[in-house]
Amino acid sequence: MTRVILFDKDGTLLNYQKIWTPYAKRVIQAFAEEFDRHDIKAELAYELGLIDGEIAPNSILASGTGEMIQNHFEKYESGAAAWMRKYYEASLKEILDSMELIEGSREMLEKLKGDGFENVIVTSDSRESTDYFVEKFNLHPLIKGIVAGDDVPYHKPDIRMLHPFMDRHGYDVHDMVMVGDNRSDTMLGYEEGLRTIGVLSGTCREQDLEGADIIVESVGDLYENGEFIMGEDCR
Repeated sequence: MTRVILFDKDGTLLNYQKIWTPYAKRVIQAFAEEFDRHDIKAELAYELGLIDGEIAPNSILASGTGEMIQNHFEKYESGAAAWMRKYYEASLKEILDSMELIEGSREMLEKLKGDGFENVIVTSDSRESTDYFVEKFNLHPLIKGIVAGDDVPYHKPDIRMLHPFMDRHGYDVHDMVMVGDNRSDTMLGYEEGLRTIGVLSGTCREQDLEGADIIVESVGDLYENGEFIMGEDCR
């Protein structure tokens, strides 16, 4: 029986493009200036997934952890990962202040909780940023828990990132449904039978959301005819 709805954060509950696309452009430019590597700006942007000014589906920027992104900068210059961490920390207030909920996400969290579901955020982002997000929008009453990218050594789509949380609360994979905007979300626990819902409110198109049982426009579409769309007989 479905009891727990797992939500990705960026692109699912939070407006992804408003925050991370401008930030990605700034950090690549700052890196080029700091290390005098203007020669590789285009190559670095492409490898990270900033293509034609937009974040590409399922790219490192779209679904990778902060550590993954920092290590990619390190490939080009020794010390770049540490520089990147400091740049992120210095930019954090600006990033957090620009956070904006996707339309209908708060109302959906309220609806789900009112119907007896438990809402959990499962994100590749840091615990600090995620806690700030929850606090900024006063989501504490609506959120049962958080699994952040720096909480465990595993990352989406590896189901092991959820094991400590599942063990702590006595959840089984069949109790849960994952909602997210990237392949790392829709393939989370695929082999173990975790059901997933893809949303098109982030960086991905339908064809990019491999493994999704259902695809909808946004979290505002998780109900149909007054019922949660992921029926118990799905998969």
